[in-house]
This record gives sequence, structure tokens and C-alpha cells, in this order.
Amino acid sequence: MAQPLVDLAALDLSRNVVSEEDLRQVLPHRGTFQLLDGVCHLDLEQGVAVGYKDWPADAWWAKDHVPGKPLMPGVLMIEGAAQIATFLVKKVASWEIDRFVGLAGVNDVRVRGQVVPPARVYFVSGNCKVSGRRMARMPAQVFCNGQMTMELELLGVML
Repeated sequence: MAQPLVDLAALDLSRNVVSEEDLRQVLPHRGTFQLLDGVCHLDLEQGVAVGYKDWPADAWWAKDHVPGKPLMPGVLMIEGAAQIATFLVKKVASWEIDRFVGLAGVNDVRVRGQVVPPARVYFVSGNCKVSGRRMARMPAQVFCNGQMTMELELLGVML
């Protein structure tokens, strides 16, 4: 298993470190696709960010994604990871906050566990590598109940 990008147990994850206004200014996602409820850790010097989503027992996908055994869809884990990675790369690379970062690819995805609501899911990104002025490679991980449930590398392009 890959090493965590950050030790979540060593962090204070009990409070938001970015205002709701700042988060929404950077990310355009709203409604059901607003997969970050907040950012609870941001270390620009180390280039690491941790965001979270609280899923209630009756999350919009829970009733129909494996009836009787609701599982958070992997594509939603990828989307949540992409949102924290986008937030981070805009902060560390000084990309314009009003520009959209599109998903250009996903590499080396490994599902390592399940997310069953109700649950708090942590999305972590770090060590972003910017290529030129518009491309970035953004490692990301997803955690639930202290376990890594997914790891991946996202490719983003500023549009």
C-alpha cells in the first residue's frame, strides 16, 4: 500500500482553515457535486491540503448504489479528490482562481476500501507538479474511518 501523503492522525481536523467564501470562490461546484464541505488542513509550504465531505445515511446516491448495502461510488471519490487537488494547485501554483481546471486524466487508481454512509470522507492532495502554465499532476488519496480507501494521480488542465 502507498504511503499516506499526510498523517491524518497527527492533524487537527476539527475545524475549517479556509472560509466557505474562499473555498467557493476557487471551486465552481455546487449542489450535489459540491463534494467538499470544508478544508481542514492546508500547508502551502509542504504543498498538502485535506478536505472533507460528510455523507448522511440518506446521501443522494445511497438508496440506489447497491441497494441494501450502500457504497460510495468510486467516481465520486475521484471527483472529491479532484476538487481538493484543484483547490491546492490553484493555491501553490498561483493559478487564477476564476479559471476552470478540467480533468485531463486519471492514473494508477487503486480502490483500497469502502465508504458506507453515514461517514466523513477525507480527500487529500499533495506534491502537485505543474508542467508549463496549464498542466498539473496531482497525487491524491481518499480516507474513511482512518483507512485509505483510494489512491490515484490526477491530471489537470487549466482551461
